[in-house]
Amino acid sequence: MAITTTPIGAISRLEHALGGFEQERESHRIRLADAKRRLASYTPRLDESFPFEAKLELKLSQLDEIERHLAATADEPEEDRQEAA
Repeated sequence: MAITTTPIGAISRLEHALGGFEQERESHRIRLADAKRRLASYTPRLDESFPFEAKLELKLSQLDEIERHLAATADEPEEDRQEAA
């Protein structure tokens, strides 16, 4: 049995789809405008120094230390690792 669509039904579905398209397009316009505003607030800071650079370097070196320790103890049995902790 074939499904037939009346012209009124087809127009109704098309209008519904276009209505959703307009809402989606407006949502994207708003998101784009918001992204442009945020980008404009970051642009002046491009040439500035990072205020937490020293702290970041310290944390990165601590992380490297932890990773080296984990790599060195990865092959040890679980009991040895618990005793070391």
